[in-house]
Amino acid sequence: MKRKNDNSSREELVKNFLKKNKNFFLKHRDLLKELQFPTKNEGSDKVIDLQVYRYKKINQENIDLQNQMTQILLAGKNHMQSQKRILKSSLKILNCKSLAKVFSVILSDFKLLLGCEYINCFSTNNNIDINGVQKIDTRVAKSYFRDKILTNLNQNPKGILLFFPNKSQQIKSYILLKINFQEDMIIVAMGSEDINKFNPYQKVDLIEYLIKIIENKIHQLN
Repeated sequence: MKRKNDNSSREELVKNFLKKNKNFFLKHRDLLKELQFPTKNEGSDKVIDLQVYRYKKINQENIDLQNQMTQILLAGKNHMQSQKRILKSSLKILNCKSLAKVFSVILSDFKLLLGCEYINCFSTNNNIDINGVQKIDTRVAKSYFRDKILTNLNQNPKGILLFFPNKSQQIKSYILLKINFQEDMIIVAMGSEDINKFNPYQKVDLIEYLIKIIENKIHQLN
């Protein structure tokens, strides 16, 4: 009986030692061969070979790392393409000779720029009489752009009905852009049939740069 207890105590010591020294077999790889671990439990398909386990773990880590690198490279590529498109649209805006032409570029370029199906333009200035620009109440417009933000990606369902009245069933996600015009606001609403196209976590630094270009151009023409 005493011998059985001694064996149990020794096994417990070994277990505790291995728990505290998890790299033990990495430092003493020769022991793995001497111990001759079975590759499978009898009556089970569960692999317990430590070398196989380590290989699978490292292999999976490499796959995960490759996937992360691919995502980073794709994001960088997409960012460069976005920069080129923003620059091209900026040059078009800067070359506009009239307010009507600026809005024409906005309505044509922005849809392609952000890859969306629908675009509408609104203004709180009742004196702007340009084809394609609709009127909107100032208080309603300001409620979507608090704290001086230039973009709204919050996906408020009420915004779909307000900014896309004839396409509310098709719109699954959208973005609102605010262009300051003296004391008034111009809102560019772009909607997509893809629910994942726009979300509150997207970066908007490039598009906000273009908004500033438009604001400066509008002030020059006014």
